Amino acid sequence: MAETFVAILTAHLLGDFIFQTEWMIERKRWTWVLVLHAAIVALTSYLLLGTFHWRILLAILLTHFFMDAIQAHYLSGSLASSLVDQFVHLAVLLALAWCFPDTAKNGWWISRVNPDLSRWYFASLTFISGVILCVPAGGALIAKAIGRFTDEIRGSDFAGLTRGGQYIGWLERSLVMLLLLMDQPNGIGFLIAVKSVLRFGDIKEPSQRKVAEYIIIGTFLSFGWALSISTLTQKALRHWMP
Repeated sequence: MAETFVAILTAHLLGDFIFQTEWMIERKRWTWVLVLHAAIVALTSYLLLGTFHWRILLAILLTHFFMDAIQAHYLSGSLASSLVDQFVHLAVLLALAWCFPDTAKNGWWISRVNPDLSRWYFASLTFISGVILCVPAGGALIAKAIGRFTDEIRGSDFAGLTRGGQYIGWLERSLVMLLLLMDQPNGIGFLIAVKSVLRFGDIKEPSQRKVAEYIIIGTFLSFGWALSISTLTQKALRHWMP
């Protein structure tokens, strides 16, 4: 079951957060874009499973199409609706892995490789899933979580680089994951201290308190998410490489 689940979970995350471009997200109301996105996820699932299991692929295709259609036409795109969307996908993937547990192990190429190589393959998928969850997926989640505060600081005289905050978040969560996977958690405290100095060094006026609070909220959310996902990834990797 674990093999099938990690394969289709990785395909889902790749389809939603790597292969789905900004252009596609902006045009989610177009039916053919929804079909394209669902087809990409289904095709990626086929490649990672190594077998054409039509029940799994059809369920993934239809779930992605209808859930994205509902979100595009009827939901607001808020944090709550996005979480519901992801939880539905997760529940479907778990159900498929439960119903067809040996699909990935019996794939046309996975079944033909050495068991040690097979373990490395699934460990690699686990690592890829962890990185996507930690970095781009975490960024999307945090952006929605603090979106309600964005309007309050929009007029502040605290301009930065275009998408600079996004890239900083990606880098910090990547470093947190790297430090944890290297069993160097003490380095995370140093990372927080460095970010505090760099981000708050220019905030000296009382009028910029909202900006400071906005940054603190985003920072704690980012580090908390990265620590949680990195810990889960570390434990999952030990399942494949004890």
